[in-house]
Amino acid sequence: MISDNEIEWANILPPAHERRDATRNRELILAAARSLFAERGVANVTMAEIAVAAQVGKGTLYRRFANKGELCLLLLDENLRVHEQEMLALLQRLAGENAPYLARLEHFFGHVAAFTDHHMALLFEVQQAGIAPAMAGIDPPYFSFQHMTVAGLLRGARSAGEIDHSLDLEMLTGLLLAPLTPPYFRYLRERRGYSVERIGAFLGQLVRQMGQ
Repeated sequence: MISDNEIEWANILPPAHERRDATRNRELILAAARSLFAERGVANVTMAEIAVAAQVGKGTLYRRFANKGELCLLLLDENLRVHEQEMLALLQRLAGENAPYLARLEHFFGHVAAFTDHHMALLFEVQQAGIAPAMAGIDPPYFSFQHMTVAGLLRGARSAGEIDHSLDLEMLTGLLLAPLTPPYFRYLRERRGYSVERIGAFLGQLVRQMGQ
């Protein structure tokens, strides 16, 4: 069941046949948000300021985006799609090379860590708004894509005898993804001072040790 704070992804994307004025307003809002976020940072910009910069009324803004997290998610949409396509292509290539499932998982974590770092402010806002659960979860597709990919690779690794059959794969999936969730990733980067390379390398080390 989706809670009141978990917004359906389909409700955030523009409709297939959007009115011309609605399209114009959406583009003005997104352009204003991009500019303000680049200038001052995502966390330091309010919805009211975005409405003023876009020259639209607050009612117009909130009819399209219930909160800043929804707006950030739409800004992320194109990058998310490209990222997922690249990950699928990478995993298909590794599968074609008969790479072990754990090796594929190690590559996947490295790329996800880099993507999360590059888009951390937007991803953090999405999660803080309640659009995505604190752990890899149901909505939006980005988080479920991570969860399904890791879970699938772990199942493959178990079937191939690369990891112990007694492991709780559902629990393991969540634990491996935890450092890549925006709040914890931000804590590791900003409070602990860990580099994205160090985080990715540690996850890779965990994956390799599972196969020993």
